[in-house]
Amino acid sequence: MDPLIGLVGAALTLVGVLVSAYFTKRGSDRKLKQDAGQKMIDQLQEELARQGKEIATLQRVQRIQDDYISQLRRHIADRQEPPPPPWPSSLIT
Repeated sequence: MDPLIGLVGAALTLVGVLVSAYFTKRGSDRKLKQDAGQKMIDQLQEELARQGKEIATLQRVQRIQDDYISQLRRHIADRQEPPPPPWPSSLIT
């Protein structure tokens, strides 16, 4: 019976090691997926912030252009002579 107890003990040890390795790998894979997901979230947040700044800039330019268009139309409606009002300096690149 002694050899059988030694064999069962070795088999149980092997099963314990394999189960432990499986759960360790599973936890590691889950962590990698979370890290990859967090990295994607960070990238998307950076892109969203960049696009928000770009939209704000475009809206500012649009407001300046609209104001200038209104100024030109007022100039024409008042039948003023050329030259037209100067181009807004913030739109000159």
